[in-house]
Formats: sequence, C-alpha cells, structure tokens
Amino acid sequence: IVSRTRFISKHIQDSEASAGASDSSGTGGYEATRIMGLSTALANPYDLADWLGVDVAGHGKGTGPGLYNFRPSVRPIPMEVHIQGFPGRHYCPRMATMNKPIYSAIKEHSPTKPVIIFVASRRQTRLTAMDVISYAAGDENPQAFIGCSDDYIESVIENVHDDALRHTLAFGIGLHHAGLSTNDRDIVE
Repeated sequence: IVSRTRFISKHIQDSEASAGASDSSGTGGYEATRIMGLSTALANPYDLADWLGVDVAGHGKGTGPGLYNFRPSVRPIPMEVHIQGFPGRHYCPRMATMNKPIYSAIKEHSPTKPVIIFVASRRQTRLTAMDVISYAAGDENPQAFIGCSDDYIESVIENVHDDALRHTLAFGIGLHHAGLSTNDRDIVE
C-alpha cells in the first residue's frame, strides 16, 4: 500500500509538473500525501521511515520531523531487542542455520522468561520450534522451557486441536500462526 501510494503521489506530481501547473504552496498544485504508520517500539525506525518516504529532518517551514519513535524502555512490559545477521542467499538453509544461534540466545538472554521468535511462514514456525526442542534435548534438558506443573500442561494440551502445537506445548513451546483455530490461538495467547 505504501509503495503504491508513493507511486501515485509521484505520478501526480510529475504529471502536473509537465503540464506546467503551479501554485504558491510549492507542491506543484497537488496535495502531498501523508502516510501515518503506527506500531509498537521499533529497533529500526530510520529504515522504516526511509521506506515510507518520511523526511526525518523536517518537512519544511514551521514543521518538525516526520518521525517519532518510542524507545523500547517505555513499553509497559520492558523489552530487549537483540539483532543478529546471518549470511546466505537461500531461505531454507539460512533459516536452518539460524536455529542453533536462536537457542543459544534464549539460553544467554532469557533462560527463564518468555521469548517470541518471529519467522516468515507457518512451516518455518513448526520447524524452528522442533529444532529448539531438539537443542534442549541435546543439552539433556528437553523440559527447559516448561514453567508450570506437568498436570497443568496436560490439562492445556487436552484442549488443543493442532497436532504440532500439542507436541510443542508438551515441551513448553507455543506456536502462533494464521492457520491455528481460534481455540488454539486463544490457548497460546
């Protein structure tokens, strides 16, 4: 939507400029398009602002910068952001190489607190969860992520419909993707 909106705005500007339209506002006779993006705190606000076409220094006379971002420290629940790059052109091998560092980062930065891992697809959600379980089992602690009693986990699993979610919940790992039923999604959330 943003790319299309910027394209249309630029096309109108170019069309009016070539037709010789002009006014005193300096916009070439067209209305500037304002794009407002709302989100939670971001680790890369300047990259997003650049993509949105936001002038981060200011929009002109009497206006301030077009970007405002809350720091992660002002969230109601504090959040730490850790970013690690991975080389590789091909999606599947690159994702597979990321799972061990993900597990290591969880152990280092949040061994007892909840963690959210974002991946690009439903399939990758399952694969990443299974790899994290495998790495925990390799450390001889497959139950490392369970923070409650076995009885409670069993009572939760009884109400789950998705087989992969049922399996991963037994190890304290939840899955969340668009393919989950409403009931399963509510359980995970």
